[in-house]
Amino acid sequence: MLLFLLTDFGSADTYVAQMKCEVLGMCGDGVQLVDLTHHVPRGSVREAAWHLRVSEKWIPPGSVVLAVVDPGVGSGRRPVTVTSGRSYYVGPDNGIFSWLPPDRAWLLPEPPGISRTFHGRDVFALAAARILCDESWPGTLEETPSESLVTLEEGACTRSRWGLSTSVAHVDSFGNAVLWMSSEDAAGFLPASVVSPVGTRVPVRKADTYSDGCRGELLLLEGSQGYMELAVTDGSAAELLALSAGDGFTIEGSSR
Repeated sequence: MLLFLLTDFGSADTYVAQMKCEVLGMCGDGVQLVDLTHHVPRGSVREAAWHLRVSEKWIPPGSVVLAVVDPGVGSGRRPVTVTSGRSYYVGPDNGIFSWLPPDRAWLLPEPPGISRTFHGRDVFALAAARILCDESWPGTLEETPSESLVTLEEGACTRSRWGLSTSVAHVDSFGNAVLWMSSEDAAGFLPASVVSPVGTRVPVRKADTYSDGCRGELLLLEGSQGYMELAVTDGSAAELLALSAGDGFTIEGSSR
């Protein structure tokens, strides 16, 4: 049994460990715990949804994914479990599952006497453990149409006579800016410069690898997540261009 965990809890507190203890207390040592990340920016449901989107195809069928980025904990937002492919996803209905292809969804019960501020442990970890122990358990719950789940709008890439306009989906720990842009969006496009959100213009060229440029050179290339990225050889594209997740900008094309 495999349980994957994703949160914005970080590692300074014991919150993640308490969730794991809840699961291990019910399932014993027969479950393997895999951390996707616990460093989603605090409260960023959109970034959490992105991480699930790009990880989904690597998660083995039959797994359970416990995803808790929950700024609305204790409010009226719904606790749910959804199926995508052959795996279960457990977490808040706040858009975190937006970019999965959901098949079915169920509402999770909230046990009496639980903390109003830590549903990650008291609701979601408990539900994940119950699914790991008994895959038929969601069938006993109230089903809700998958179309009723909260969804976040995807980013996009548009082409004009001036170039490509897009936005940043995610900035990784290397400072690479992963874009809402596919290789198909960039096909046949010869970039010349990036106009940052603050109006600076930086030369850029297409590349195949991070090491193709000279030190400090801005590159546009297809990254391992299947999306185009802006990267700087031996540097940070996010710092160079003052980019953060969600920022929109333009890549101007070359006339040559």
